[in-house]
Amino acid sequence: MARQHLSQFLGPVSKHLNSIRTAAQVISRNQGLKLLLNSGLTSRTQVHPDVYPFAAYLGQLFGCTHVITIGSPTARDLIQLYPQFEITGIVPATDLDLYRRRYGFANWLGADFNASFRILPDENILRRAIVVCANVIEQLASPASLLENLKLWLDVAPICILTSADRSLDKGREGQAAHPGRWNPAELERLLRAEGFNLEFIGLTASDNVSYEKRTILALVKNSAAIKPPAVKTPSDFRVVAFMAAYNEEDIIVQSIRKWTEQGVHVHVLENWSTDSTYNLAKQLEGQLPVTVERFPKEGPSRYFEWGAMLERIEQLSREIESDWFVRRGADEVLLPPWPGMSYRDGLYFVDRAGFNCVDHTVINFQPVDDGFEAGMDHEAYFNYFDFGKLPSYFRQRKAWKNYGQKISMAASGGHDLPFEGQRVYPYKFLLKHYPVRSQGHGEKKVFHERKARWNPAERARGWHRQYDSVRKGHRFLRPALEQRLFVEDDFNRTYLMERLSGIGVLR
Repeated sequence: MARQHLSQFLGPVSKHLNSIRTAAQVISRNQGLKLLLNSGLTSRTQVHPDVYPFAAYLGQLFGCTHVITIGSPTARDLIQLYPQFEITGIVPATDLDLYRRRYGFANWLGADFNASFRILPDENILRRAIVVCANVIEQLASPASLLENLKLWLDVAPICILTSADRSLDKGREGQAAHPGRWNPAELERLLRAEGFNLEFIGLTASDNVSYEKRTILALVKNSAAIKPPAVKTPSDFRVVAFMAAYNEEDIIVQSIRKWTEQGVHVHVLENWSTDSTYNLAKQLEGQLPVTVERFPKEGPSRYFEWGAMLERIEQLSREIESDWFVRRGADEVLLPPWPGMSYRDGLYFVDRAGFNCVDHTVINFQPVDDGFEAGMDHEAYFNYFDFGKLPSYFRQRKAWKNYGQKISMAASGGHDLPFEGQRVYPYKFLLKHYPVRSQGHGEKKVFHERKARWNPAERARGWHRQYDSVRKGHRFLRPALEQRLFVEDDFNRTYLMERLSGIGVLR
C-alpha cells in the first residue's frame, strides 16, 4: 500500500530522486509511514507542485541540514523534505495544534502573519537552512513584518525560495477562487530590491499539478552578504581550457571555436579524423586564436568511434595542461551560465569564488524547421526552436570542473559525470544549447553513416550511444515550429526558471 501511495503521490521529485530509497527513508522513522499515507489522502490537486522538490534539490547542493517553511505545507509537500532535512515550520497560529498533532516529526511555531511578529531561529539552524516561503506574501494586508523576518534570517541563511501568485492567477485548489496575485514578476522584483534583498533569480513556476500553467512567481533570494555576479571581476590570468571533440563538423566548427575564444577560453580540439574539412578549418585557426588541435587517435583513423578512449585522453590532458578550470563540450554545443549577459568564463570564476568546483548543465535541443542552414552561418542565431533534452543522460551533465591537479574519471559514466574527491557541484545548473542536426540531409548523413555505422559494439553493450536507437530510415529530421518552443532568451529565463536551474519539471 505504501508503495502504491508513493508512486501516485510523490509527484515531480520522483523523476529526479530514487523513489524507492526515498520511501525507505520516510518509513524508517517514526510517523514516516503516517506521513506517506497522509500524502495519499490529500487532494489530488497540488498547489505549486515543484517548489518543495526544488527546495530539497537546492538544500542538498547547498549542504543544508534544515528547512524552514513559512505557510501551510501539505503532507505531499513535507514528504519531499522529510527525513532528509530537519524541519522547522511557521504556520498560522490557528493551525498550530493541527500541525503539531499531525506532523510531530517537525518543530512547529505559530504566528499571525497579518500582525507584527518576530521569530528568530537559532543561528546554528539558520546557517544550515534553506527557507521556503510559499504563497503567503500575497495573502497579507501588509507584507512588511514577513519581509523583516526574512531579511533577518537571510543575514545568516544561504538561500530563500519565495513564491507568490501573480496577478493573472485566477484559480486555486480544487478550482475554487484563490487569493488574487498582487504583483507580477517585475513588480515583485522591484519590491524585493527596494527592501534590500539580495535577489538572484525571479521567474515563474507551475501553479498546480493539473494544468501546470506558469502562474506562480518564483524568486530566489540569497544570503545578504553573498557576492553578486555583476560585482565579480574575473582576473586576466584566470585560465579556462575547453576540450572540444569534433568529427565531420565543417559547417559549424569555426563558429563553434570562436564562440569560446571570444570569451577568453582556450580551446583544445580533439579531431577524430574527419572525412570532411573539419581538421583543416580548425588548424587554420591555430595561429590566429588560442586554439590547439590534435588528431585522435594519434595512430590514425579507427574502425569504430572510441569514445571511452577519447575520454581517457581528456583525463590525461587535464593532468598535463595548466588551467584553473576545464570544460568538456562537443562542437555542436553552446554553453551558457545562468546569469544573462555573462560569459561562461566569468560564470566559472563566480562559481569558484562561491566555493564550488563543478558545474552541471540543463540540456535543450534545437531541431531544424527547414533546410536553409548553410556552412559558416551562426548556428546559435539560425536555430530558434527547441525542446528540453529528456534522455536519462541529459540529467547529469557535469562537464566543467576546477583543476586541483586531482584525478578525475569521466569514462566510467560515458562522459556525463566526473566524480572526484571533494567535489562540490554548484546548485544552479548552467545551460547547454545542443544543435545535433542542422538539416534533413545533415541528419541522415550524421545518424546513419557517421554515428550508427561507427558505434563501438563494446561501448553499446555498456549502454552508451543509445540516443538514436529510435531513429529509422525515412525519419523526418525537420520538426514543425508548432511542435517545438520558440527560444527567446528573456522569456525562456523567466518561464523555465526552475527547469533550467535544476531540471525539475522537464519530464512532463
